[in-house]
Amino acid sequence: MSRGLLRSITGSSINLMVGRPHDDTLAGVPESQPDDGIKQGDVLGLLPLAFARPDEALARAREILAGDPDLHDASVARQTIGIVLRDFGDVTAAIGELRAALRLARLAGSTERQSDVQATLGVAMVVSGRTAAGLAALDAAARQANEPLASRVLVRRGIALLTVGRHREALHDLHRAAARLRQANDTIWAARALSARGLVWLSLNDSSRAEADLSRAQRLFALTSQHVEHAYAWHNRGLVAFRCGDLPAALSFLDEAARRYRVLAIPVPDLSIDRCAVLITAGLPHDALLEADRAIRQLDAGRGQSAKRAELLLIAASAALDAGDPHAALGRAQAADSLFLAQRRGWWHAHARFMLVRARYAAGHASATLLRQAADCATVLERLESAQAPQARLLAGRVALDLGSARRGDHHLAVAARTRRRRGPPLSRASGWLAEALRAEAASSPRRVFVACRRGFEVLEEHSLTLGATELRAQATALSVSARASPRPRKAGST
Repeated sequence: MSRGLLRSITGSSINLMVGRPHDDTLAGVPESQPDDGIKQGDVLGLLPLAFARPDEALARAREILAGDPDLHDASVARQTIGIVLRDFGDVTAAIGELRAALRLARLAGSTERQSDVQATLGVAMVVSGRTAAGLAALDAAARQANEPLASRVLVRRGIALLTVGRHREALHDLHRAAARLRQANDTIWAARALSARGLVWLSLNDSSRAEADLSRAQRLFALTSQHVEHAYAWHNRGLVAFRCGDLPAALSFLDEAARRYRVLAIPVPDLSIDRCAVLITAGLPHDALLEADRAIRQLDAGRGQSAKRAELLLIAASAALDAGDPHAALGRAQAADSLFLAQRRGWWHAHARFMLVRARYAAGHASATLLRQAADCATVLERLESAQAPQARLLAGRVALDLGSARRGDHHLAVAARTRRRRGPPLSRASGWLAEALRAEAASSPRRVFVACRRGFEVLEEHSLTLGATELRAQATALSVSARASPRPRKAGST
């Protein structure tokens, strides 16, 4: 599923993405305002250092704890360790460190320190799959914080909401935060707000706004010493290029991000998710499946983020389905579905359910139950404004026709066909024309079939750079089959 590449930002910075999600998701955000010269004696300088140079931040935090610090400094050191573990190591251990940091902040009597740590803890809980507790912690931090910390908490809550797929709520927080941070000349956090908002726009299929926000964020990060976040900006630009169908640009951006990650020696699960999506698009689903399974094993070995494991399982299911192994896809989609449900990530859960329906149909399980499931998926995905909604309607229409229900099939196909004349992703538009061709075929109208097929092929030709995508190739094949299956319309006056 091509939205395997939407990184959810892991709360500190889309994986989405975003995953992802992700998410994505930018796969992480330092929890305090950095400056270009972190002084040795400035304990608060540890927080931005946690992302700029995580190994050094970890060593310095442990050194401070070994030196009998006061409650405030001990809280900062524990928070720093928690951030590094959350984003680059063991999220379970990170939660333990952050709870200790919160207790120390309360003992120190610092309301600002409590709010900042609670926001960091909330993000860690969300990426570990404990969505309700994480969002509750972020809500409490937002109520307690004063400016400028309040806007920074909003950025983190917006990232968490993006991670769980609550995009409109994420936009609300990020709009407010971006405006306030820009007015306060808080460059780093303004860039983070723009990055997160760009990924939300991408999730909502608005590539132009996504590109605008992410480009601005990249320019701002380039002015700072936050090299990790500058690398995330390259990664996110790759996502936009991919969504727009510009595969060479997407590969270029992702390669540059990968180079920067290697130099910085940081693990980024979202890169594996997005590489899988690119490999599927390039017509290499077997390679994508190997990449996803390898990343899952690495994540399991390091007790990594449960949120990312679920997203990797979903992209692995997509790769298996495109590789012609619906049974392998079914197993991975079921595992992802269970995780998303437990994590209360509604947007992702809806997409995992659709993947399950796709895998069952590919395995030859057409039935009245499958038709109902496909229709339910379509309704939910439409409500979520997902780019996959037209494909869900198309699938429901095909299942209905397979079962001999022409009326129900035409209903679903008519809804899917609406996307054929709209601006949007090429897959949605091609799906719309395929739906129209299937409607015409069911109505025994060969002239309409040929018109719909011709227009569908025009969409595919227009986006020839992405014709490596299995989904688009499938649409082309289906259009060809539909065209061949219909008798050629006779010219007027012919015998």
